[in-house]
Amino acid sequence: MNLSARFESFAEWCEDTSPLYERISRGVASDADLLSLAEDVPRERSPPHVLLAAVHSRLLAGADHPLADHYPSVTDDPAEGDPFPAFRDFCLEREAELRPLLRTRRTQTNAVRRCTALFPAFSRVSREVGGEPLALVELGPSAGLNLSWNRYAYDYGDAGRYGTAEFALDSEIRGGSPPLPDEFPPVVSRVGVDLNPLDVRDEADVLWLRALVWPEHRDRHRLLAGAVEVARRHPPDLRRGDAVESLPAVLREIPDDVPVCVFDTQMRYQLPESAQERLSAHIEAAAERRTLHWLSGHETAAEWDNALTLRWFDGEAYRRLAAYEQHGKWLRWLL
Repeated sequence: MNLSARFESFAEWCEDTSPLYERISRGVASDADLLSLAEDVPRERSPPHVLLAAVHSRLLAGADHPLADHYPSVTDDPAEGDPFPAFRDFCLEREAELRPLLRTRRTQTNAVRRCTALFPAFSRVSREVGGEPLALVELGPSAGLNLSWNRYAYDYGDAGRYGTAEFALDSEIRGGSPPLPDEFPPVVSRVGVDLNPLDVRDEADVLWLRALVWPEHRDRHRLLAGAVEVARRHPPDLRRGDAVESLPAVLREIPDDVPVCVFDTQMRYQLPESAQERLSAHIEAAAERRTLHWLSGHETAAEWDNALTLRWFDGEAYRRLAAYEQHGKWLRWLL
């Protein structure tokens, strides 16, 4: 798929959730100058995501330009009308400022509301291992906000509220009651492995996290801010490295008698097929030697719009455990 087609495809994806990005992306798709600018983004890093986030980051940082009037994340009263002319002008005017971001930054969202699916999934794994404390390993954690899942409270509406933390994540249960214990499953260790881990104590990294959240998604901006504050109080253990190739070494650090739960929420779509095959091989080989479970939220759930399937490998077989809206707004328990 050429670069213009990638922006057109991105625009279609934005239709129901970000009218601003839909209109901008369609404009970029037919603009030679902006497509040339987007060429600075390595193809495997999703040029539409990175270009839009780079511009958003500058606006969040206070850039004075008429484009800011179109962004709900910057103004409480966004302007109507076509944002593309202002977007084009902004990009060409600030090209030298944008290019370093396009070349070095990655798509590294932390959709913390996905923890509403992880919490019952960890509970299921904990039950399978007899309640023994789990060693958690997250692949592609970005800033590691999902590693703090048991430091949040959870509100599932009629299905109940769990945890006492002031910061709470909410999700609607749509069919099937997930296993929700009275207490959080015990955790003995937690570590994340990422090519470029983001540090919540670094304002530039936090700004990039904010920039990756689409401007209209005010609730996601609110949840991100709350999770960042939690992580600043409890900084996660993040390792820099290739998550696939580093996994065997990380697992060797964990005592053999400690059950392991490896997890990722939407990382594998960025891996080529060969890397996905190596990841599965590493997981399955480790599971032959120790108690190991894998939770992976990569596969789309075709039965429901904008949903991911949480796949569970219990050391012997792969099963679909749950489906959830890609940002965690609702959860459907399947097993």
